Amino acid sequence: MSLIEAVARPLVVLGFDYGLRRIGVAVGQMITGTATPLETLEQHAGKIDWDGIEAQVNAWNPDAFVVGLPGGPPDAARELKTAIGDFRRALAARFERPTHTIDEAYTSIEAYHHIKTNRQNARAHRRANPGSVHPERMNKGAIDKVAAAILLEAWMTDARSRQRP
Repeated sequence: MSLIEAVARPLVVLGFDYGLRRIGVAVGQMITGTATPLETLEQHAGKIDWDGIEAQVNAWNPDAFVVGLPGGPPDAARELKTAIGDFRRALAARFERPTHTIDEAYTSIEAYHHIKTNRQNARAHRRANPGSVHPERMNKGAIDKVAAAILLEAWMTDARSRQRP
């Protein structure tokens, strides 16, 4: 890959696992193809926490956004799909960055198992090392931000594979 190609493609990407109650947020680095869960933003009375999103945009200055879309038949989750489309368009307009989508099927289940495994490993570590830090509680907010990281890594893997000859 040439330097021009490297500069032209997104280097930092924010990913969103959008839900009607919460939005999981993660940041990814295209160079490494890895993503880190950041936070879960609560939606109150259907109002998107644009201040929280703006804080992440200001902190990371992403080159692009990725929003997860639920899979399944076209009629499935119609309300959620409509809300995600509205969110995606508003995100692109508000921050003037390219916004991509990816099928988020099973990312929340994968996130749940990822957190569960990490908690089990942490318990074993605490038994071997008394006084160590307690892992994050398993809650829906934790699952949402990990799901955002999982869908973001999947998108980056796909984007990187399309770049190769």
